[in-house]
Amino acid sequence: MPQAKNTNSEEWRRECEARHVLTLPFDKRVPYLNLVGRKRGSEAQQYLETEVRRQFAKRRKAA
Repeated sequence: MPQAKNTNSEEWRRECEARHVLTLPFDKRVPYLNLVGRKRGSEAQQYLETEVRRQFAKRRKAA
């Protein structure tokens, strides 16, 4: 049985944000990620980009 995720955790917030980025039109994704980089720093941007790729791969695998 899968373990329930803590929906109040930072990990959950990051996963949700990555899934949100995937719902954006393709031409809006890079500007969003660049904005994250300007507001939160390049490390946060890189983390989010990696998480977006992970969520994308997870969706493809499930399909």
